[in-house]
Amino acid sequence: MNKDDELLDSLVVINKISDGITVSDKRGYFEIFNVRMQKITGYSISEANQVDDFNALIHPGQQDWQDILQSLHEITKGKGCLEAETVIRAKDGSEKTLLISTSLIRYKKTDMFLSVWRDITDRKRAQEELRKSEINLRQAQEIARLGRWDFDLITGRLILSEGAFSLFEINAENTTFSFKVFVDFIHPDDRAFVERAYRESIVKRKPYELQHRLLMKDGRIKWVSEIGRTEYDDANRPIRFIGTIQDVTEHKLLEQKLFTMAHCDALTQLPNRTFFLEEANLEISRARRTGMQCAILFVDLDHFKNVNDTLGHSLGDELLKDTAQKLMTCIRQTDIIARLGGDEFIIFLNIIESGQDAQYIAERIREKFNASRIIAGNDLFITVSIGIAVYPGDGDSLEDLLKNADTAMYVAKQSGRNMFRFFDSEMNKKAVAKMQVERGLRDALGKNEFTLFYQPIVNVSDGKIRGFEALLRWFKTEGELVLPDQFISVAEDTGLIVPIGEWVIHEACRFNKEMVDAGYTDMVMSVNISVAQLRRKGLVDIIKSALSQSGLRPELLEVEVTESLFIESFDAAIEILNGIRSLGVQVSLDDFGTGYSSLVHLQKLPIVNLKIDRLFIKEIAKDSDENAMIPTIIDLAHKVKLGVVAEGVETQHQLEKLLGNNCDYYQGYLFSKPIPSDQVIALLARIRNT
Repeated sequence: MNKDDELLDSLVVINKISDGITVSDKRGYFEIFNVRMQKITGYSISEANQVDDFNALIHPGQQDWQDILQSLHEITKGKGCLEAETVIRAKDGSEKTLLISTSLIRYKKTDMFLSVWRDITDRKRAQEELRKSEINLRQAQEIARLGRWDFDLITGRLILSEGAFSLFEINAENTTFSFKVFVDFIHPDDRAFVERAYRESIVKRKPYELQHRLLMKDGRIKWVSEIGRTEYDDANRPIRFIGTIQDVTEHKLLEQKLFTMAHCDALTQLPNRTFFLEEANLEISRARRTGMQCAILFVDLDHFKNVNDTLGHSLGDELLKDTAQKLMTCIRQTDIIARLGGDEFIIFLNIIESGQDAQYIAERIREKFNASRIIAGNDLFITVSIGIAVYPGDGDSLEDLLKNADTAMYVAKQSGRNMFRFFDSEMNKKAVAKMQVERGLRDALGKNEFTLFYQPIVNVSDGKIRGFEALLRWFKTEGELVLPDQFISVAEDTGLIVPIGEWVIHEACRFNKEMVDAGYTDMVMSVNISVAQLRRKGLVDIIKSALSQSGLRPELLEVEVTESLFIESFDAAIEILNGIRSLGVQVSLDDFGTGYSSLVHLQKLPIVNLKIDRLFIKEIAKDSDENAMIPTIIDLAHKVKLGVVAEGVETQHQLEKLLGNNCDYYQGYLFSKPIPSDQVIALLARIRNT
């Protein structure tokens, strides 16, 4: 036996080796097929030898096997050892990756192949999973716009990942990127606090996390989120600074958009009520600590509702946007302005010396708005009313200041508009009283607390009754009488005059038809129509409905309008009145001489009568300008074919003066005070029987 035979005969322990061991001839017939190899392949040695061709063990598609066969051929020529990696298919069909090491040996006096088969399937699988995870991580980082950086504090070398280079929009191959360049990308306004975070992370040995802006080369802003930490050597010296940087611009923009939606008024782009309350409360807290004064200005547009009703909400929106811009020019940068809703704006003035500072701002606002402005091609003159409350004198809390500034603004409107008012305690008493009136008004219709009184309108020349003016009276359930001058203005300001006025029209028509049925067929019923009612497009339909339901002839209804109707738009007023006249209803102009209209305008108005205000009638017996005006008004009214009604006639002397000046009709206490409906029929019957 030669030495090779002896060597192989002595390898009785091969079954204990952890790798597969085979000895095969050049035909592929196995002489040795150890236990480990049987476990790897699933074949016994006899089964392996029954395989027609050892190539059948090799997984189809393994191109390397041809290379292996070629290498085996080279080995037979005595040219070294074969090392190769291949995939086999085991008996159970599973695939295994093997590392093969084959040498040519002498066994049983024959040249044979000694092969060591190492199963590296698990290792290859782990490598592949690692490769895939790295690919997935890189893709995830690309999707998340995440980059990594590694800064060597000893050498000063900065290493960036591909994602980081992409985030900074620089070419990794053509750029020398240093930590200084990294810092230079940080927005100048953010650089100080970012560098401070870096230093604190190193000194305090704690990770940091922050968001800041990058200023790109083309001027764009990017928001990034950084997370970083420091590594130390065994001597606790910082040696490495590592971290991630992520592009969060889209998230930040969405965040800012959501903040804007939550805190800004969509129409004017001013802060909204929520933002104002948050900021103003902070400022009041600071004023409380420092002893400083501050103030709230409550700003409300005058006659804004008229604009919406007559010119449309689109133009009203443009007016509000223009108003916001003008108010911004009147305040300081440190002040807070917001739109509360509708045409209400609120201004918080912080750090003022006294109420005079608030007055100065209010005067500036009033001056700014005391001029016409062109809105969407319309020339509008819209002023503002301003209420002022000063901290701490007018309230110690934001709630009190807002309430009191609102009260002061309300008083400014009641005083004639286009002005400002400071809050005082007396104001509050009046405001509370008006609030109580408003609450009562809201329930009055439902409780049937309204009724109509009627005052006769009499022919000056013969004393015959032409008709009646319907006058609203409010008797509360408990019997208390609320006079018109106590609730009419409140009803107009709150809009309650519209449903109340509709009830008046229906009730006046109903009662006049009752008089007609009683035989008084030519009585004209006059009803006052407020400006708020006239602005409603449905007024003509309301009048038409009242006539239809009552059965009253249209010519027996007369509506009275005041001159204030023509202040905003003369042409729009004419259109409304023509709509009423088209029904056959008569129209009178009430309180002539106290407002806007001129005698020239009278020729254009579709009216049949004008009523001289009672203020002129009081002066009729005096040698005054008002006395001189009355005959002129009557004469010119007659020239344009209008009848004239004098209001508030209380003495015989006044009546005689009116008779001498050819006045057509009068009404007043001289003939009769306003009376309830049951007394009207009795009055007419008494006159008929005399």
